[in-house]
Amino acid sequence: YDGPEATAPVDARDAEHAELRAVRQQLEAFHRPGAADLEMIWSHLGHEDRFIRYAARIALEHQPVASWHSRAIAETDPQTALTALMALARQGNAEHRDAVLGALDKLNPKSLNELQRLTWLRNYQLAMIRLGQPSDEQRAKLVAKLDPLFPSADSAFDAELVQLLVYLGSPTVVAKG
Repeated sequence: YDGPEATAPVDARDAEHAELRAVRQQLEAFHRPGAADLEMIWSHLGHEDRFIRYAARIALEHQPVASWHSRAIAETDPQTALTALMALARQGNAEHRDAVLGALDKLNPKSLNELQRLTWLRNYQLAMIRLGQPSDEQRAKLVAKLDPLFPSADSAFDAELVQLLVYLGSPTVVAKG
């Protein structure tokens, strides 16, 4: 090359986000079975950066469920709870279904942002797919809670919600859909 532009190698890493990358890489080190810093993992389940939340969730899923399932059910921070409950729905068993559904029921979708509302619905779906079908009583309670939310002004939310209401056997979802 013959010209005015520099040809020296460039460091393409964004220095501005180096700290976030370092945190994510710390969490990724726990993406295998074995001893991990559960407090460090837990402190990042509600992180504003979705990549860090994802890395924390995967790290949590590699820890024994018995060491964290109670904490997931009791979590009060909405974002942390949604991430932890997703991990429990993915790694738990049928014995965890009622607790996961109960914890999701405590969250108010009107107090959640758009992404959190979608995650809230997806967690319901995931819990039923992975942990088992809800009882008739749970099904009726869920329909009573979710049916008034459909339709909403959010098409992405409605797309997930209609699938869930059909699965739960809502008597009004077909007419409203």
